[in-house]
Amino acid sequence: MKRSKRLLALALALCTVLAMAGCTDAEPEQMTMRAALVDAPVTLDPARAVTETEKTVAANLFENLMKQTAAGVVGAQASGYEYTDNMDGTETYTFTLRNDIYWSDGKKVTAHDFVYAWQRLVDPATASPHASILNMVAGYADAISGDPTALQVSAGDDRTFVVTISGHCSYFLSVVCTAVSTMPVRADVASPAESEEENQAEQQDQTEPPEQETQPAQDWSMDAATLLTNGPYAVTGMTEEGMSAAAAERYYDARRLGPDVLEFRYTGSSEDAMALYDAGEVDFVLDAGDVEGAVEASSARVSTVLINQMATSLSESVRQAMSMVVDRNALAEAVGSEYRAADGLIPYGIVTSDGSSFRDANGAAIDNDPEEYDARCQEAVGLLLSAGYSTAALEHMNPVTLLYESNAVNVRVAQMLQAVWRDKLGIRVSIRSASPEDMMTALKNGEFSLALTDVSGDRNTALSYLNRFSSDQQENYGQFYSNAYDMLIRVAANSSSDTARDAYLADAEKMLLDSGYVIPLYNETYTWLLRDTLTGIQTDGMGVYYFQNVVEAAS
Repeated sequence: MKRSKRLLALALALCTVLAMAGCTDAEPEQMTMRAALVDAPVTLDPARAVTETEKTVAANLFENLMKQTAAGVVGAQASGYEYTDNMDGTETYTFTLRNDIYWSDGKKVTAHDFVYAWQRLVDPATASPHASILNMVAGYADAISGDPTALQVSAGDDRTFVVTISGHCSYFLSVVCTAVSTMPVRADVASPAESEEENQAEQQDQTEPPEQETQPAQDWSMDAATLLTNGPYAVTGMTEEGMSAAAAERYYDARRLGPDVLEFRYTGSSEDAMALYDAGEVDFVLDAGDVEGAVEASSARVSTVLINQMATSLSESVRQAMSMVVDRNALAEAVGSEYRAADGLIPYGIVTSDGSSFRDANGAAIDNDPEEYDARCQEAVGLLLSAGYSTAALEHMNPVTLLYESNAVNVRVAQMLQAVWRDKLGIRVSIRSASPEDMMTALKNGEFSLALTDVSGDRNTALSYLNRFSSDQQENYGQFYSNAYDMLIRVAANSSSDTARDAYLADAEKMLLDSGYVIPLYNETYTWLLRDTLTGIQTDGMGVYYFQNVVEAAS
């Protein structure tokens, strides 16, 4: 009897100690990260995601071979890799995938998923705006021309992913292998059901016309039933107003995740997003507008005028003068408070090899000092006079046409450019609008003299903006051809010295702008805001935000 009482007393004492230590059966409190994102996503397909909202949501649901951390680039879906410098000048990366990585339906992620995703990315049928991110991979030119299987990526087995790249690419691991666009997707959900269509065709009398038109396939990434993901979070609910996601049950690094739950709210404007923030309903706002404490960031898009080298006879002096008289501050002010005058082709936010700002390291490539604008206009006129262009000669030059995609902003910008070139230089420029489809056709076919269009980067490196103007690039819409420029880009891309590479890229930007064939105007900016009780958010500098390391800030 006494023994039983002693045991009971000990048990009660132990329970008291455990309770005081907080060791109860109660579930630990979950952390929920709540984010307001302006504009609902149209797609969450990694290959097609374009907006900051789309890329940010996808980045937290999918995961790539490598990932960026505060300590640098580390293995993610890949546990490691081997590098081989081949005798033919190519390089091979052999990635070993983790054995404990899974899709949200429980199936294992394999190297074949990466092969499919990368070849799909460059397949013209996918129409991905990010295909060029793989332009260093051997076979890219043939792949983008219509044979995606030519891209030299392969699976030695389920856990071995092999990539052969042409020459050296210093940012392959840190940028390409961490990007949203190169994240894996499952072939059985992202591919059209070709076999099913073939079976239906065999059963149908081919002599009879179809009873109804085939409906376009629904985007697999916008349906919770087909959105299979491999990242730290898996979707638990989707509506037009937002999405919820919980830590993936079998994520290999689940114990290191900060938030247990992510909640995304889609809003129609920065004002609506900030209303949610002020009401305490969200902790993070992407595109917070002009509010105190918000962090300004540049988008990847730079509005430019391209002068078609093959379709105009404008001399270098005329092209340079046209660039000098553009009042970029006035243009930026006219299109909205979220725009700023372009200081070069490379926007703020793009980094050098050591992670510092390219723009800060190299300074402004374009003088936008408003107090010097009149002096720049006089210098432009003097440049033309010294090149033999009298006022009468300029007035009698054959007019050139500026083509632009039809929207309210572009109309205003085109009219302002037309007026400044006429009033300051006497150069006659007509303006013509085009639908988005016709604009893209004209750009691809080189059927324009001047074009008002955006230049975007698909990776956080100056090379992403500059390489597109190399002679052999399909995105060289202005048909800019310069052997010296091509050589500079080639040397920069293959340089083993980070310092030399950054210097070559700075020289390439200067050479391109001095040519006058590319006239940067302004670039879009946005702001983001994180509640000061939280810390640990990460960004790729291109509008993608990662929440898995967000934690409560130390008080």
